[in-house]
Amino acid sequence: MTLAFTIPHLTDGRTRIRWAGDDDEKYNIVEISGTINDLQGVDHSEPRMLTGSIIIEHPEVDWSTVKSQLTKQLSLQFIEPAPTQDLNAIASLNRGLDKIDGGLKTVNTDLQSLTVFLLAILAVIQAMRGQVMTNSISFLWYAISIAMVSRNTAE
Repeated sequence: MTLAFTIPHLTDGRTRIRWAGDDDEKYNIVEISGTINDLQGVDHSEPRMLTGSIIIEHPEVDWSTVKSQLTKQLSLQFIEPAPTQDLNAIASLNRGLDKIDGGLKTVNTDLQSLTVFLLAILAVIQAMRGQVMTNSISFLWYAISIAMVSRNTAE
């Protein structure tokens, strides 16, 4: 039986390998860690159940030597982790807005037009509540600003 791991952290003399199998079988790392301790060139290995990883300290030998022992003697397999999407808040917001805009285009409108429409409605509602100088004017100003920017980019 081949057990899959990833390598999230690697430095000279110290490597962290992480369990890549099913979470309900993560308990195997305790036994694997004990076996890793017996390998030539390994000073110490420590299982971390919370993260599902094993920290291997091997100051006298390089990782390739330890890795070959792990793959041959313990039938461990090292796989590349799935690529993660590095999204910051702005990129995530833009991606969400692009999805909304794409959905709106299927009903023959766009995000800018809908935003102008909603801001104009909010301006009217606030004016009816008596909030003319603060909220109503602000909403109307934002609606006009978006409409002007959309108009300039369309030309």
